[in-house]
Formats: sequence, C-alpha cells, structure tokens
Amino acid sequence: MACACDTKSNYVNEDDYVVMEYILGNCIYRKDTNNFGHQLINVFGSFANVCDANIEDLKKEGCTPTVAHFLSSIPYMFRNYMLSKQRPKPTLTCAQDIFNYLGEAVSFLPKEEFYVICLDGGDHVISRKLIAIGNNSQVDIKIKEIIRYGLSMNARKLILVHNHPTTSEEPSIEDLETTRKIYFAATVSDLEISDHLIVNYENKYFSFA
Repeated sequence: MACACDTKSNYVNEDDYVVMEYILGNCIYRKDTNNFGHQLINVFGSFANVCDANIEDLKKEGCTPTVAHFLSSIPYMFRNYMLSKQRPKPTLTCAQDIFNYLGEAVSFLPKEEFYVICLDGGDHVISRKLIAIGNNSQVDIKIKEIIRYGLSMNARKLILVHNHPTTSEEPSIEDLETTRKIYFAATVSDLEISDHLIVNYENKYFSFA
C-alpha cells in the first residue's frame, strides 16, 4: 500500500554515540569502536537512521555482515519487546486503544508491515498476526489469508493495522482500495472489520472507523 516517501529528519543526541559505541563494542572484539561509532552516526545522521539503513550501505561504511545484520535487526527487537509487554487479552474499543496495543510498537519500523488483530464479541483480543512485510513505501497482502486467519481463530471482529515509514499517516489510493476489498470479503464471511489503523513514523495515526 503505497504512500509518499518523506525524508526522516536527522537529530543526533549525544547519547546516540554512547549507545552506538556500546553496541559495536559487543559486536566487534578487541577494537576501539568509538571512532567507528561516530563515523556511522555522522554518515547516516542519527542512531535510528543507522538502524534503519540498508545492509549494503552499512557494509560500504565498514560494517561486517554480522554487524550490519545486527544493527538492522534492532528495530524489530524493539518491536517484539514492546509487544511482549502487552497485558493479556486487552479490550480494543477505539482507535487510541489500537494504537496503544500495536500501533506504537510498529510506527518506527523502516519497512511497511501489515497486521490483523482478532477480537471476540466483547472486543477482547484473541490473537494477532503479521500478514506481510513490504518495503519503505508499500506492502502486498493476500486478502484470503486475512479472512482465513480470522475464521481459524473463531473471531467475530478483525482490526487491520499497518505502518507508513514516513511522516504521512493518510491512506493512499491503494490503501483505500485494499481496505474496501477486505471489508467486502469480511462481510461475505460474516466477519466485522472494526477498524483499519495506519500509523506513521511520528506516532500519528489515521483511523478508518
């Protein structure tokens, strides 16, 4: 689901250098990582931008494949950390509930990800599933997989969530069309789509509800 690409602002906090040096020090043994850490942050603009950078670009700046892959995995580690802290069976009754439950945890990811959340009749979460991972401007999904998963979980309602790795939370034409098709397929299968939440890189969101 495409969206206009924006450039992330560069903001370097002094703590960025400390964290970068600590991470590199645990990945690269018997080597002073202070200068290398400063180099990476100065090239990419911030610690966050280093973690969001393409693996090949990290290699060009001197990262070994192991270090490059580890740095690129940090956003996904943090996503799982955020999700694992969620209390069991929360109740999702509004867009803010959805954002607190899942939206905030995926808003910072460098690639678009599409999730479905299954609810029972009382709006309690039964389960959630990552449906697809795209690139920094779109994600391709299979509508049948969403419906099949909802039915397999005996869900009464489904909530859709995906992120825009930019400053735009507004739905694209593709977002609108895909959401319409999912609503139709769900209705035919006796499932209700409670909402579709799009979150951007700045923790702002758009709700279809």
